[in-house]
Amino acid sequence: MTIDIKALNRLLDELGPEVRKANDTPPDETVVAKSVGDGLVNPYSNSYASMSPDDSLYLQRRLNGLSWEEKGYLLQKQIGAGMGTGIPFGGQMAAMAGQNPTIARALDTTAGGALQRIDLEPFLTSMFVSVFPAWQRINKIPSNGVVHSWDQLTSYGDATDSAFIAELGTVVDKTGVYTRKNTNIAVYGQRRGVSFKQQLAIPAGGMQWDSARLEIQNGLTQMAHDLQKTIFQGQATNSGGTAANEYGLYDANAFDGLRSGLNLASDTGVNFSPYLTSSPDNFVTAFNTGITTIADAVGVPPSVVYARYGELAQLSNQQLSIQRTVDSMEFVPGVQVPAVMTAVGRMPVVGIPGDAIGTYTAATYSAKTVADMYMINESELAIPYLGSPGPSVIEIPPGVSGQLTRLYIVWGMFGLQLTSAKHSLKLRANQATS
Repeated sequence: MTIDIKALNRLLDELGPEVRKANDTPPDETVVAKSVGDGLVNPYSNSYASMSPDDSLYLQRRLNGLSWEEKGYLLQKQIGAGMGTGIPFGGQMAAMAGQNPTIARALDTTAGGALQRIDLEPFLTSMFVSVFPAWQRINKIPSNGVVHSWDQLTSYGDATDSAFIAELGTVVDKTGVYTRKNTNIAVYGQRRGVSFKQQLAIPAGGMQWDSARLEIQNGLTQMAHDLQKTIFQGQATNSGGTAANEYGLYDANAFDGLRSGLNLASDTGVNFSPYLTSSPDNFVTAFNTGITTIADAVGVPPSVVYARYGELAQLSNQQLSIQRTVDSMEFVPGVQVPAVMTAVGRMPVVGIPGDAIGTYTAATYSAKTVADMYMINESELAIPYLGSPGPSVIEIPPGVSGQLTRLYIVWGMFGLQLTSAKHSLKLRANQATS
């Protein structure tokens, strides 16, 4: 595609004042003890203390409508423009980590010489959303500890008895039922970089691309893959879990994802066989069954379905037999996804690439090989985080390792909170053709 360089440079000039504010070290780095609920009005935590949440959201929304190539060009320009600037490790990062020694050790590098490039985060987040659009839709909440805890709703209250009362009657006592849950806040990090020789050879050969920017982009793609795989099929609780069973792929350093989180004792999942060569089950019928199950249980419908591209292709084939084109809708700004007309109107069906969802043998479906499709009420799902609610970059000073390299660390600290398992369920797509 053709990139309008002049238009992108004008946009970067327009965003410049907000971007430059990002690397201003806040004057007060004092850690203040807080009571429950304090500071939660700022969803971007202390790492955004020098850039207001409004500025950060403004930057991301301006960037979201651009193509991957256009975002890459702006990222490349900003990497060079802010080289050697950022918030230093030390008081600010200790405040961000709540002075937790475990996190402080994980973040400590070269005695405070590394810089947290806050100015890159809006660009990184926007590019990250391009390859992982679900990230922007899932709620982000500050973690309440190294292990994040919450009360998971199991029942919103007795729905059978009437709560109508006489004019002077006594109000009926009702309460939700909850169970205590927790998630590990996993520390994710990968180092990316290029040698001085490569970096100098590229412009010398007349090339216009920047290898450091490409490596950071590769890091974002890898991070999107790893997080998607953990969110949809990973888990850190059951060491007997594998990619081939319903417990999910085990990683002690990760967190519990949706495959295990929706693997309930009282299974409410919808099992169907859409690949049969003779009389295959219909996707929309399965969707409506799932919608009815959720709505009957909690009174509100789900809002999105996440699926492998294999199931999306089969859905498309089914839809094309009855209509000329498959419906679509804007899922996040600049990202269109397929949409299916269901009992509650058009529902987005978002494709998850690669092996992030995978297949497994389902004991809950006669030991058939299935692929999950996750029907989710997005208001009941959240990503707790420490630090920043998206990917961050640390710039390592050149030569620190004793090698002539320019290095960056792409990192983040995240978990997964399934606020209610009753608001979501699995659609298990049997892979058999007969």
